[in-house]
Amino acid sequence: MKIVSIIALTLLLASCESSRQGPSLSAGQAATQAMRLANDKAFALYQSRPFQDGKPAQLVAGHWTWSDQRGYGHGDIQATVELAKDGSTNNVSIQLLGSQTPGSRGGSLFQGGGGGGGF
Repeated sequence: MKIVSIIALTLLLASCESSRQGPSLSAGQAATQAMRLANDKAFALYQSRPFQDGKPAQLVAGHWTWSDQRGYGHGDIQATVELAKDGSTNNVSIQLLGSQTPGSRGGSLFQGGGGGGGF
């Protein structure tokens, strides 16, 4: 009887351990990591690291979301980064936005997305 109890307890503890996720990031840690990832992607695409002292990350539906937009050339560069609660990268998207002139629709000129799986 003791062996059966020990086996049952061991299986229960093993299942709890395997379903546990890694440690969660704080909002500040998520923002710092997201800003670094956005700058790395922007540098790879445009040789620029425009994101500094950005906005805080927001915990939305169980994952961190961070975005920022900065002036770049004659337009703006916009970044959106999504991280899992443990900090693993889910998506890094960089868009170069053109300036709007009368009669034009403006909008995205280029999107450098990618960077991982979904949720």
